[in-house]
Amino acid sequence: MQSGAAPAQPQKPDRAEELRKSIDVEKKKIPPLIDNIKRQRHRLAYKLAEKDAVSKLAAISQDRTKDIGYLRRRKERLEFRIATEAFTLEAEKDLIRKKNAIEEELNKALKSYRLRKKAGFVEKDIEFLKGSIDALEKQVDEVDKKLDELYSELRRINGQQRRRPRPERKDTPAPKHAEISLADIATIKDKTKESGKSNGA
Repeated sequence: MQSGAAPAQPQKPDRAEELRKSIDVEKKKIPPLIDNIKRQRHRLAYKLAEKDAVSKLAAISQDRTKDIGYLRRRKERLEFRIATEAFTLEAEKDLIRKKNAIEEELNKALKSYRLRKKAGFVEKDIEFLKGSIDALEKQVDEVDKKLDELYSELRRINGQQRRRPRPERKDTPAPKHAEISLADIATIKDKTKESGKSNGA
């Protein structure tokens, strides 16, 4: 004696539904990537403008970065002499003028050095942002490719589902008017005679 009905087999998930869910997941990845690309492009535009401005300032400023060490040493020697040696008022004023002139040259050289250094940092930022944008665009391309594959498979499945009933409709044409052959008429007559005899007996 059987102990009840067999356990129900778990139903196979609908592949088309799985594909739709996967498509939704992939589609949700695109807006954050696009937003990120826009932000990075905005930053890149700012950095390119900054690079242009820094380059112009560096070109205008006197490029004497190689003299920074020499100018600092001269300034320090003058400051030491002014602080430790006795001078006439005129001689001391002359030394202070020289020190101020050296300080001005030193400041120009330092400004040029800082601008060149800043230009280097800005260039690195630009390269980083370009790389970041390229990586994000590749991610968008990968998502697009994945979506194309999913949509293609979904169209294929939907096409198969639509085509399944068609062969049945082709195999079972619409009923035509009954065509009776001579053999059919003879068979019908025979059956009528037999039934008439049996009724009369």
